[in-house]
Amino acid sequence: MEISIGVSKNMQPQSQRSNRRAPRGATPPARTIRPLAAIVCLALAGCGGGDETADDIAIAARSEQTASSTTTVPDATSTSEVDLAYAADEPQAESTTPTTAGSGLPPVTTIVGPSGGDPDNIYIGTIGSLSLDTLTLDQEVADALADPPKLQPGTHPLTGLPGELIDRPAAVVKIDNGPAASPHTGLNAADIVIEEEVEGGVTRFAAIFQSNSSIVGPVRSGRTTDVTLISSLGQPLLMYSGANDITEGILRRHSHIQNHSFATSSGYWRDESRKAPSNLYTDTAPHWASADGSAPPAQFAYRSGDTGADGMSAPEIVIDYGANRAVWHWHEGKWDRSQRGKRHLLANGEQVSAANVIILEAERVATGMTDAAGGIVPEFPFVGSGRAVVFTDGERLDGTWTKPRLGDVAVLTDRNDAVIELTPGRTWIQLVESGKGMWR
Repeated sequence: MEISIGVSKNMQPQSQRSNRRAPRGATPPARTIRPLAAIVCLALAGCGGGDETADDIAIAARSEQTASSTTTVPDATSTSEVDLAYAADEPQAESTTPTTAGSGLPPVTTIVGPSGGDPDNIYIGTIGSLSLDTLTLDQEVADALADPPKLQPGTHPLTGLPGELIDRPAAVVKIDNGPAASPHTGLNAADIVIEEEVEGGVTRFAAIFQSNSSIVGPVRSGRTTDVTLISSLGQPLLMYSGANDITEGILRRHSHIQNHSFATSSGYWRDESRKAPSNLYTDTAPHWASADGSAPPAQFAYRSGDTGADGMSAPEIVIDYGANRAVWHWHEGKWDRSQRGKRHLLANGEQVSAANVIILEAERVATGMTDAAGGIVPEFPFVGSGRAVVFTDGERLDGTWTKPRLGDVAVLTDRNDAVIELTPGRTWIQLVESGKGMWR
């Protein structure tokens, strides 16, 4: 694959740059452009954002000629010599995380990223074919059970809370949820958070921001599932540390997604008080300052006034992904989250909470990629229909999610095909494999 990259005059060799450490607590200046070596690394090897070797992806080639062979393409979670050089050369990479959003970083600049690898004869999943004339944003694959929700005047589109509409796109940030990722930053500022399995029962978050700006992190790599999770948001920004070559190609071939990855965008920094790879952060404000697009459509319908949910009492929710077990407790009018046997506390001391928790079941599909231990890297195509269980107002309502087209909002309906209405506020989605009893 040939790539053409314009070299900025700001891209000096590492030996010519200052090695001074920023003072503790300083706000990191933004870089103008990603260093050339790291871009070449992403384009040709897919080593991406400098994450740990344990997540390296081995992709099994499926062509007739290589049916029994295995091709290794590092994930964005791999560490290479180029990654290590880049981590050392990261502009002010030693500085700590700013404490407030809008921290003085200039508008994010991006460059055109590499197209990524060709999945032919390698990738065997479903999502990678959605933009290859098999399924477009407008091609219907399921029958709609109800009309999609409409934005109510004077409310925010992703929470239903009262407020003046902010005309900016949704910003989606991929966040680490391994043991080393805690404490997280920014989850309680998100409008919607989706927990998805990556591999080996480990999970990551897709935090979706629109009504609030926030420092967010630690930022980690993208997955193919992300395409279907955010395709209903219009022209969302997608912020992530990087991806292996095949995944990067799938993410970048969807033109409605504004790709603001660490590989090709400014506006990221590393917190030296934490160990890599769980030390990459960003701020949504400078990404919005240079973004295109307008506010996303409403994603849910909401109850009005003091109307309560008409379901069964459900004071606790348990979701077991394998490597992570999450528990939600209904407490003082909200759902409080725990994981790994203790309260899920953020860097500011707040416990993660939500107005609504939704369990969505989706089919698990093998991608043809495996992790370093040989575990299958899955994807969960979120298009079509599946089981939905909504927890709102301390009660449980069983039903169905239906997303007829890739670009449609997923509509939640009860057993009578009536639209399920949520409590205005932040919503957490727990994406789980269909029919595996992962929750109770």
